[in-house]
Amino acid sequence: MRAESVAWERAAEVQEAAEGWRRSGAIGTPTYEAIRNAYPDPCITPSAVWRILTACMVTAVVVCTLGAFWVALRPGSTALSLLLVVLGASAMVVTERLEASPRSARRGAAGATAFWGCVFVIAGLWFYLTESRVRVGLDLGMDVLFLVSTLVWGLGCWRWGSPLFAGLAAVSLFLFLGRGSFGRIFWGLVGAGLIALFARRADDGAWAPSHRRSAMVLLVAGLAAVYVAVNVYSVDVRFIETFLKYAPRSAPPRWLFVVTAIATAVVPLGVLAWGLKSRRMVLVDTGLVLLALSLVTLRQYVHVAPLWVVLTAAGALLIVAGLAVERALRRSPDGERAGFTADALFSDDRRQRLLQTVPVVAAFTPAVHYAPAEEPGFAGRGGEFGGGGASDRF
Repeated sequence: MRAESVAWERAAEVQEAAEGWRRSGAIGTPTYEAIRNAYPDPCITPSAVWRILTACMVTAVVVCTLGAFWVALRPGSTALSLLLVVLGASAMVVTERLEASPRSARRGAAGATAFWGCVFVIAGLWFYLTESRVRVGLDLGMDVLFLVSTLVWGLGCWRWGSPLFAGLAAVSLFLFLGRGSFGRIFWGLVGAGLIALFARRADDGAWAPSHRRSAMVLLVAGLAAVYVAVNVYSVDVRFIETFLKYAPRSAPPRWLFVVTAIATAVVPLGVLAWGLKSRRMVLVDTGLVLLALSLVTLRQYVHVAPLWVVLTAAGALLIVAGLAVERALRRSPDGERAGFTADALFSDDRRQRLLQTVPVVAAFTPAVHYAPAEEPGFAGRGGEFGGGGASDRF
């Protein structure tokens, strides 16, 4: 990322934190204004709804531009791949121009052009490898596609700081690793490597805020990869091996089944304990999701009830547990226990306003504004009179 973009992101993060502090009463208005003056943010930041609408409009323009070139030129396979690469490079250049301007960096257009630029470059390479005169073959083409996709999305995340690009890069990486003979082993090792590499980077103040969020996405991706690699059902049905280039057909040994069964139960509990200890809600949520998947996996081998009954009971149990924890925290001294509290500290009310705005925008109807009722007063009738059979207007 360019230095100006990093500075703008840091200023926006400080101002958002200061706004939360002011709403909670931790600081007063003079302190809040002093923080805003010390960390000015020159960027214009519309609401999330309008950023999404802007991205949709830019997407329509980009897709229609590609369609217009297709109708006008009717290119062959090689020409189409070249056209996609040129359009992708052009979209990336436009992204650079938009990201350099504080008036357009956060309006949603830059994210859309960056996304479609990466998609066009990857698609252009795919058409060149599989449909043109090169004809490298499907297996080699898939390997090159996943590898290039990992590099393109990774470079896009590094340059523009998009957590979405980080997630797409992680998915492409694991699909590429899954093409080898030891895909499951690579999933586990590389997933563990991502966990070790990005566990501390998510809180590293030297990184830009968007890069820290991307690091958290990669951390969750690493946890998911390790869980899939050691999940007993994944081993039993050869889930990873379904997109291997050389998929073994033999059943897994008994000892591997036992080890993965233990790991299926231990990994979610370890992630949940890690999240509780580090006070990271992302890890807590990830641990809960993995725990629910482990319960579903258990039901696959122990048929205690139909699947919908197990899911309903698990959801009800989570609700009851959440209410019990909240009640225990509120009844504890000062509403706090072991560093946890039921109060929403420094919560952002803009997310609640966004949830109220989305249905209005989706229905294309204006929001309801309640205006105070006007008090009745004197209102002249403008020259009206009557009597003697005369007209009521003068």
